[in-house]
Amino acid sequence: MTVQNQYKILCVDDEKDILDTLYDTFIDTYQVKIALNGEDALKILAEEDIFAVISDQRMPGMTGTELMAKVHQIKPKCKKILLTGYADINASIDAINIGRVDRYFSKPWDNEKIIMTVNSFLSLYKADVFLEKMCKDGEIIKKNFDNANYFHNLLVSFIESYPSGVCIVNEKGQIEYLNNKGLEILSCSDLEKIKGQPYKERFKIDASLEEKYSKGELVFNKITVTGFDHLVKSLNLSMTFNNESGDFLPVGFIFKAI
Repeated sequence: MTVQNQYKILCVDDEKDILDTLYDTFIDTYQVKIALNGEDALKILAEEDIFAVISDQRMPGMTGTELMAKVHQIKPKCKKILLTGYADINASIDAINIGRVDRYFSKPWDNEKIIMTVNSFLSLYKADVFLEKMCKDGEIIKKNFDNANYFHNLLVSFIESYPSGVCIVNEKGQIEYLNNKGLEILSCSDLEKIKGQPYKERFKIDASLEEKYSKGELVFNKITVTGFDHLVKSLNLSMTFNNESGDFLPVGFIFKAI
């Protein structure tokens, strides 16, 4: 089975000969479902993933335009082709104008043209499905973003409420975030002035201290820091580490002025 004939069309007519003709026309390209009336067609439509419906206009019970109106309600992306006799042309045009039918063909139809039309409708159907998926994916992304933004704001609120300085360090050992209390201790007026700086250039933490912190041998320790006012200040500082990669990488630290 090729990719294209995974797609299904539904042909509806009360005349068996016409259904046979439509079946023979499309069976090499698509999966073809057939129905002798509108009621049977709606049952098939409910059970199958149909991308196009080809229906006669004049049928006992439900007419083609009535069927197409129901198809439009149930599966609006489904493409609809109406087959008409000369006397039914006005009804077909009206159906197109109100959006219930995408195209009509007068009997006898041109096989080449109806095949081209169905092929083009498949491209339109695929585009509609793709756009629908894009919209749904966009909604999911927006929801996830909103959730992430919500928790980010909660985290920032918590960090800013902390009475000590809080510094977050990225994987390169650079300062990524410093709360307002930390900025105050360092006499720094703007986060952007310190963001991206290696924390070791500002906080005097040597390798031996980092090792003790990582092993849990230290909780708080006295260190010095050079503020933006060029004054050397003494701090009590505690570091946190991430060991997921097997290496103890600093994640951040909490500090307060002595």
